[in-house]
Amino acid sequence: MSEVTLQRNRRRRAAAGRRADVEPMGGVRRDLQSLLAGAVHRLRATTGCDSVVAWALREDGSFYVAAAEFSGQPPVAPDRDALAAIASLRCAADLSAPEQPAQVRAFGERYGCRAAAPVTTIEGRPLAVLLVGGRSPALGGPGRGAVRPRTLAALEAAAQRLAGPVAAAQAAGRLSQLDEEVRRLDRLAALGSLSAEIAHEVRNPLVSVKTFLQLLPERRDDPEFLTRFFDVVTAEIARMERLLDDVLAHARPEAAAPKAGSDPSRVIAAVAELLRYRARSRGVDVACEAEPELPTVTVGEDRLRQILLNLAMNAIDATPAGGAVRLKGCATGSGVELIVSDEGPGISEESRSRVFEPFFSGRNDRPSGLGLAICRRIVEDAGGSIGVADGEYGGAEFRVTLPTA
Repeated sequence: MSEVTLQRNRRRRAAAGRRADVEPMGGVRRDLQSLLAGAVHRLRATTGCDSVVAWALREDGSFYVAAAEFSGQPPVAPDRDALAAIASLRCAADLSAPEQPAQVRAFGERYGCRAAAPVTTIEGRPLAVLLVGGRSPALGGPGRGAVRPRTLAALEAAAQRLAGPVAAAQAAGRLSQLDEEVRRLDRLAALGSLSAEIAHEVRNPLVSVKTFLQLLPERRDDPEFLTRFFDVVTAEIARMERLLDDVLAHARPEAAAPKAGSDPSRVIAAVAELLRYRARSRGVDVACEAEPELPTVTVGEDRLRQILLNLAMNAIDATPAGGAVRLKGCATGSGVELIVSDEGPGISEESRSRVFEPFFSGRNDRPSGLGLAICRRIVEDAGGSIGVADGEYGGAEFRVTLPTA
């Protein structure tokens, strides 16, 4: 065989193997497109047709070119009117046959195809279409009569084989859309829950500011008091700003939260100092028993303060006058354990299984019931655990275990 003949054959094979540019797809549609592309390739190899095209149905009910192999002119993209002609077909059909309705014959001429087979559901609803065209002997050729029965049989067999997989792929697409809608609703619900959480959490810094303002008239001449509480109030106002920034962060769920650790010894001491005045106003003592220089944990300082504030404020509210609340911290083999205990009535066994649920509260005066749910979420997001048991001094004891950073 001469070199000229070899080059001519290579060009012919390259032209015969061209594929149409198809509509860009997402993950599920790419699977469907791959499925149809395989069917198109096999059908072209089986029948020898010049052009084989597969259309698939969009979610809006219109067709698009999902796969094609052809020589010569590329296939025409379908419009919405094509569905009416395809819907009238029940099996593989010669579109130019005299018995076909006028709209079917016009459809074949418009899209340059000689035969088509719908891929349908059990109920007969079209999901996709296989079309063949060109001047191949398999199609009889111009002026050579009807499309050969063997070609129609191959076309119908391909459509039948595709019916189940195409239906499954399109069902997966609808499920994917439903999943996305559910995720969108989940984000909206999360924003609603976050609003309640922010309202709950902003109350804690306001307690500090309120306490300072209440004590200010009688202690405004105390430099140490002014310095200490100026620092505390400034820090708490900054924390409120960061809490509000969390709303924006939650509104953009794609944005990854920055990773940061914190020093639990310093946070425990700061929380004990912050709540000491509130506790004393109720006749309750706050004791800090943290080991010095505890290892850094995987929770950021704001979040760790949030956990301890929620637990300690609940403990103060539960402890009667003359009692004490204890904040402890100790290193364990794999992390740090934080303990907040009170001398109140404790938590019943039946309530312990629900105490970390959102909006569950054993108190009527503060019915929001979000504090412990917030604590659990933060702790578990950091890879830790939180639990409640009977305390050493008769009340409740909350234990938080956090991994080291």
